[in-house]
Amino acid sequence: MRCSLVAILLMVALLTACESGRAPEPSSAPTIVANASSVGPLLLWHGWSGSDRQALGRLVEQYNRQHTDGRIVLQSVPLASFAAELRAAVAAGSGPHLILIPNTWIGGLAETGVLLPLDDLAPAQEINTLLPVTLAGAQVRDAAGTALYGVPVRFDTLALYYNTANLTEPPADTATMLAIGRGLSDPEAQPPIWGLALNLSHDNMIGYLYAFDGRIFDDEGRVALGSTGRAGAEQWLSWLIDLQNDARILARSESSILVDRELKDGRAIMTFDWAHQIGVYRGLWGEQVGIAPLPRLSETGQAPRPYVRTDVLAINNLASANERVAAARFIRFMISEEAQTILLQSDMQPASRLPTLTGDSPQEIAARVFRVSAEQGLPMPNSSARVLVEQEIKRMQRQALLGLTTPADAVTEADRRLRERLEPVAPAP
Repeated sequence: MRCSLVAILLMVALLTACESGRAPEPSSAPTIVANASSVGPLLLWHGWSGSDRQALGRLVEQYNRQHTDGRIVLQSVPLASFAAELRAAVAAGSGPHLILIPNTWIGGLAETGVLLPLDDLAPAQEINTLLPVTLAGAQVRDAAGTALYGVPVRFDTLALYYNTANLTEPPADTATMLAIGRGLSDPEAQPPIWGLALNLSHDNMIGYLYAFDGRIFDDEGRVALGSTGRAGAEQWLSWLIDLQNDARILARSESSILVDRELKDGRAIMTFDWAHQIGVYRGLWGEQVGIAPLPRLSETGQAPRPYVRTDVLAINNLASANERVAAARFIRFMISEEAQTILLQSDMQPASRLPTLTGDSPQEIAARVFRVSAEQGLPMPNSSARVLVEQEIKRMQRQALLGLTTPADAVTEADRRLRERLEPVAPAP
């Protein structure tokens, strides 16, 4: 009996030793233990796909070769369910250690305690290399001040794309752009040719509201659409109506699919689009792709202020002290010049001012344009009220473009709804 017991114990010891030698398998929701004495693999959730996902994988492989402690394990999560899964995991006391998310999620996740404030973990020397607009998109302002909840890795913003086979120089202002667009159009042809095709969506055109001196909020965060921002907002809506009604320009808000189809079928010469779409235009126009900052608004002489979207790395608020240090080390790697250059070579726009973009590769030529656009742009809003505000501005724009109301009345109604929902009047004592 004693011999049998010894044999069994020996077998258990051998099996345990074999199990400990296996590579750890990533878990979708590892439990995060506070005050961990050592740092094992760090799970990073992300929603990148295609070539972007491949570039991220290469960067993680490179980082893991250089660091044996706190190695990064990637897990792709669909963006449609990402935020809900993250909140559920953190509420259950687990979740990923690191998350790579759009900056627009920062406010809501910070308010619910999901994200760790990073001001004390982010060295100023490295943070100062980031473009200010990308950093602003990762900060949250409240009554206590401004806190950083994510570190920007890449950005996305708008520019003017044009076919250099038809247009050797980009228009510097909107009046020139419209004149060229009309001159190159032939709407009577079969199929029609468009010198300028514009998707008049909220995200694509909001930069020109600011060029008209329109405002949605004042510097203190109070609704200003119908007060100090009224004149500019009304002019912006009237301008969009004129674009939509111009028979020699393809400009649509309710049928953006039509604009996309005409572009992709090679029947349009100029348009506004996002940096991440550059591959589409290279496939469409080859080496004849031209890219320039959005033209200045002729009516005011001001440059538009397009939105700048940012993807940021954030840390789970439940991470232990050692895990936070290891996660911050990976974040510093991702904003290093080495990593940012790899993103640039993969047609992503680096959030850092490094690399310096002095070369003549197609990626660097395009990146110089997008950096100029970003430097004059505005961070994509990230507050928990962002969706509500966006819905109201879209509604205002849609009603004016459909002719359901005048620009003045559309602004008045949008201002009223925003005030009712964001600035409720306190009940009388």
